[in-house]
Amino acid sequence: MLFHSIEFIFIFLPVCFFAFVLIGKVFGPRASLLCLSIASVIFYGQWSLLHATMLVASVASNFAFCHLILALEKQQALRRLTFFTAFAANLGLLGYLKYSNFFIDNINAVAETNFSIVSVLIPVGVSFFTFIQIGFLVEVYNRQVKQVRFEEYFLFGTFFACITAGPLVMQRDIFPQLKNNHRNVLDPMRIAIAVSIFAIGLFKKLALADAIAPYADTVFNGIADGAIPSATLAWIGALAYTTQLYFDFSGYSDMALAIGLLFNIRLPFNFNSPLKANSITDFWRRWHMTMTRFFTNYIFSPLAITNTRKAIVGKYGPSRRFMATVAVPVIITFLVAGAWHGAGWTFIVFGLIHGVAMAVNHAWTQARMPQLPAGFAWLLTMLVVIVGLVVFRATDLTVALTMLQAMATPNLADSGWIVAGLAENVDYADAIGLITVLIAIIMMFPNIQQMFHEHGISSDSSDDPEMAPSRWLMWCPSPRWALTGALVLAIGLSLATGDTSFIYYQF
Repeated sequence: MLFHSIEFIFIFLPVCFFAFVLIGKVFGPRASLLCLSIASVIFYGQWSLLHATMLVASVASNFAFCHLILALEKQQALRRLTFFTAFAANLGLLGYLKYSNFFIDNINAVAETNFSIVSVLIPVGVSFFTFIQIGFLVEVYNRQVKQVRFEEYFLFGTFFACITAGPLVMQRDIFPQLKNNHRNVLDPMRIAIAVSIFAIGLFKKLALADAIAPYADTVFNGIADGAIPSATLAWIGALAYTTQLYFDFSGYSDMALAIGLLFNIRLPFNFNSPLKANSITDFWRRWHMTMTRFFTNYIFSPLAITNTRKAIVGKYGPSRRFMATVAVPVIITFLVAGAWHGAGWTFIVFGLIHGVAMAVNHAWTQARMPQLPAGFAWLLTMLVVIVGLVVFRATDLTVALTMLQAMATPNLADSGWIVAGLAENVDYADAIGLITVLIAIIMMFPNIQQMFHEHGISSDSSDDPEMAPSRWLMWCPSPRWALTGALVLAIGLSLATGDTSFIYYQF
């Protein structure tokens, strides 16, 4: 059962919503939060009862750790020990589930040993619910949280709108809303907005991302099978995957935001037209925004602050100071972010590409070099993004290198597959036409933040002047928007088979 499946749209979501409303009216707001938490566990349990049990155990144990840390306010040594025990337990579980076989494979390859592979079925979204718990633990330890109720924390740690693929919520995003969550729970304007946003996300996923996916899959799978593509075909594969991932994650982010809004919970924005970015720094302000915030807060900032103190004491020169306080922290941060996405060298290299690009971007800015023309800056940023996504999508580094070599070496006899192997044919005209349409949509149309700028759909501030598009593109309760929304929803529902998953579910 996925957000875009018939079972979710017509059974789970409406039943969950009406149960939430009814229980809140009869038994009170706290009971409605518990109801929503139980529904979230049921949603997660569809993949595996064992994994649902693991999720509940993770939430319950972290809740206990948080209460113990709060209770040990005057016993600093024991308090610190409790925090690091909880921190290590969360990372240890995540490491075992996601990375144990990666380390075993590499040890076997390097040391020529024969350690057995561990049989592990990785829970959907394990990185998300683990990091949500870790973030809360850190804020409790830093005394940013004074008390917490079980039903609030249970929902925070399990809410099905964001537990599988984000956003990576923090307590300040959610907890202040839960105290008055049931007020105006049946507000027709909010519900209409939620349904409209959900319809747009559904359309992005099924009509756009899934439409371009076969072209990306054909090229990448063909290379994995031993075929070598022409330059044109390689670029088609790279751009097809870039637009597929864009609309897949954008569609998911819209649907998650809409589901939260339906239950009167405003989630943080997680996607803000990243392919319009004019620098790699700007790209990461727009792409997976809550993940960027998390790694900035808990990895980059502590490293940068610590190294800045060392640089001051050690009286580092400008170059050494930059390397210590900016370049090294940002590269380490992106290496961790890359590894967070999955256990594989492709993810690590993806992180390294973006870490180095970020360091270069910061060096250019700090050296007060002239600002690049907007068009050239955009092209350069997109080149880094596309190269990174080729590595990100590839099954291994050999496939990535083959793809990148083909993209970099145009040849006059550009006729599809240079070496056929097991590859399938790709209709160049259809692929290029669809990619062109998708890029035009990306560059010309407003995103959800802009369309619903005046309606407070997120826990984030909406005072960014970029968010206000032309008036005719801003949503309002009108016959025009009702008809448009109904058409978009009808197209999405007509494609809702639930046969494809969201790409970010694997992380």
